[in-house]
Amino acid sequence: MTRPTKDDVERLSRGEPSRARIGNRRIGHRLTQKERLLLEAAKRQGFLKLPVTGIRPNVVNVYRLWCAAEGRDCIVKGGPVSDG
Repeated sequence: MTRPTKDDVERLSRGEPSRARIGNRRIGHRLTQKERLLLEAAKRQGFLKLPVTGIRPNVVNVYRLWCAAEGRDCIVKGGPVSDG
């Protein structure tokens, strides 16, 4: 698998195709406004903090890709999220 760029990850989070073809149709990547806020906070803090309820696994999928693009560890704290 090719290493994603931050631009590719941003395009996936908006529901657009990535240039590097890093997305998967069976895995959700498009984010809602609330999920986008969580992702932006995670970028600043260095880890993704999930609320107890009300979040889809899409935000975790996008955060994992963003961490891969940055070349750093993916740290997720908080509520339960199933991988679908």
